[in-house]
Parts: sequence; C-alpha cells; structure tokens
Amino acid sequence: MIREVIRPQYNNFTINIPNSYIDREVEFIMFPLDEQEEIQEVKKEDISTFGGSLNKYANLSKIGLEDNAWESHVMDKYK
Repeated sequence: MIREVIRPQYNNFTINIPNSYIDREVEFIMFPLDEQEEIQEVKKEDISTFGGSLNKYANLSKIGLEDNAWESHVMDKYK
C-alpha cells in the first residue's frame, strides 16, 4: 500500500505507479484532510426507532423463518 499526503498547487497531478502495480486493479481516493466528518453518538432511544424505519422493507411472510434462518443456511450450504 502506498499513501502520500500532498498539497496540490494546480488542477493536474501526476503520480508514478510502482512496477508491481502495473496490470493490477488499484484504487485512488482523494478527499481533503481538513474536512473531518462529525461522528455522532447514537443514543439508546434512536436505536429503538431505527428498526421501525426499516419496516417498509419487511416481508411479513418471511418473519416466521427468521429464528432458524442462519442454521438453515449453513445446513443448505454444507450438505
């Protein structure tokens, strides 16, 4: 992994890619370091209302299968 913090002076920037990265998928991410995202504390009362906000995606016919869903998946996968 290569990480370099720069302070660009122009709109164009050229980088040298190591030979070991040639013909491989790489990811470039650019974001300003001086803009820190605020981390918000989650309150207990917020958690209880969060589940309710997902109710519109619920498939009522599948709720009965939830109790054994993980076990059923493992059994099906490793039979």
